[in-house]
Amino acid sequence: MFRHLRPSRGRSGVVAGLGSIVALSVLAACSGQSESTAPNTSRKLTSTTARATGDIDRLTWNLSAGEPDVIDPANAATYSGGTVVDNLCDPLIRVRADYSTEPNLASLKQVSPTRLVMSIRDDVTFWDGSKLTAEDVAYSLNRSADPSRIVGFVFEKVKSIKVTGPAEVTVDFKQPDELFAKEMGAIAGVVVQKKFAQAAGKKFGTAAGGLMCSGPFELKSWKSGDSITMTRNDRYWNDDYRARPATVKFTFISDSTALTQALDAGEIDGAYEISPTAIPALEKSSTGTLRFGPSTQGLSLDVARTDGPLKDARLRQALQVLVDRDALAKVVYKGAATPNYTHLTTTTWEQGGRAIYQKAYDRFAKERAHDEAAAKRLVGESSYDGTKIVLAYEGGNQTYGQVAQLVQQQAKQAGLEIELRPMQSLEFAQAQYDASKRDGVDLMLNSSFNGVQDPVEATGFVYLPTSVYNYTNYDNPEVTKLISQIRASFDVQERARLFVKAQDIYERDNGGIPLLSTNTVSFLNKNLTGAVTSFAYWSMPSMALIGSAG
Repeated sequence: MFRHLRPSRGRSGVVAGLGSIVALSVLAACSGQSESTAPNTSRKLTSTTARATGDIDRLTWNLSAGEPDVIDPANAATYSGGTVVDNLCDPLIRVRADYSTEPNLASLKQVSPTRLVMSIRDDVTFWDGSKLTAEDVAYSLNRSADPSRIVGFVFEKVKSIKVTGPAEVTVDFKQPDELFAKEMGAIAGVVVQKKFAQAAGKKFGTAAGGLMCSGPFELKSWKSGDSITMTRNDRYWNDDYRARPATVKFTFISDSTALTQALDAGEIDGAYEISPTAIPALEKSSTGTLRFGPSTQGLSLDVARTDGPLKDARLRQALQVLVDRDALAKVVYKGAATPNYTHLTTTTWEQGGRAIYQKAYDRFAKERAHDEAAAKRLVGESSYDGTKIVLAYEGGNQTYGQVAQLVQQQAKQAGLEIELRPMQSLEFAQAQYDASKRDGVDLMLNSSFNGVQDPVEATGFVYLPTSVYNYTNYDNPEVTKLISQIRASFDVQERARLFVKAQDIYERDNGGIPLLSTNTVSFLNKNLTGAVTSFAYWSMPSMALIGSAG
């Protein structure tokens, strides 16, 4: 699970903008289809626009979450960082717009529960014309396996990664791991040139150090505070993803009003992660089209500590029922979201086990439905003495401010006093991994996304003792054991059965209050087409597909 944050530095200098890892997940109803309709909303969800009919000279695209501070693939776990990396670099397997996958730099074969063999293509070159080798693949994976890297969790079960042939890399595992192969579709499976990365050292993936990859675009320039520019890689090996734009310029406008004006004026061609506050204006725009896509993104209130007023479990339970999720989805998010009642969004469920996940989810949806009377009763039965509950959120974000105010108002009706604490973007990002930045904070309003359609990824980042986002040092041996068993199983239904057992334990502890499952909202100029509109854009060379609408 990755956090929806503007990029910042985390432990050991790595990016701390995570909230789950590779982008392979899917809204089940959209798998293999171009459209579907989300439950509880009239929004039509689309995965792609029509294919482009011709090339274009220049594409200007905005990174709505702001400028990334690194584009080192192993640490590019933010919205902006991942978007840039996946247009410059190739992962071992490719995720399509409908979240299906195919071989990319390699074909993967699970020859046993503890051995995965990768057969590397022999026709791939880096931007400098040198051939991609098995040595580059093994180096990249071993580099990403470093525990200091954001994606290190993916390699937790790995015993060794070695070159075992001229075009072969073998991964041996200490224990069976069904998650690993899935994660090779995005940043954890991205391959970089060994020689370049070693020479760049700590500057690798920064504005000063650059990159050397094999993707459809080449990094041209990075002007800190202004833009990142890519140019088409004419040596690119994969005709299906040959870049339509000759040049792509990424801008960093994070103010939704300014971005809306720039998109409507045609100064910027498109953007992902459009703020809900911009939806009414952009729906009326004659310059382009606003679209809504299936996504693994979610919004939640995460308990930041259990030694304050929320130490009483009845208060945490009260929070589950006092928030009107339908109102949040319809009023604040303009219908570009649906209520969510568990830590996992339903889009993260694995296809083969959906019936099992659904049955367990329905129980929580019923128990956590909006019920002001029940919330008041729980508060009255608790030890609550009127102490203010501090809710922190990223300041400057109008949508988050509206959500926080609505929660504050509904809590007051239930007898709880909530103090809102807007934090500067950098401080809020640091608070994700630095407990000192959460001093005195009881709740964190977080937006996050899951990378793969696998519940283990999301829970692994929150509910294991050493998890990046385990704010409260949650440590339940049974949950830890079950998560390990799930990851070791290659049977999708067995994983689902084991998972709902773990879910029933950690959800009853109410360490977080899930609020919404949110859509991917994008805007594209009417003269262009080919855009991926599902959240799969985050793990694809999405800019390469955008071209002339004819």
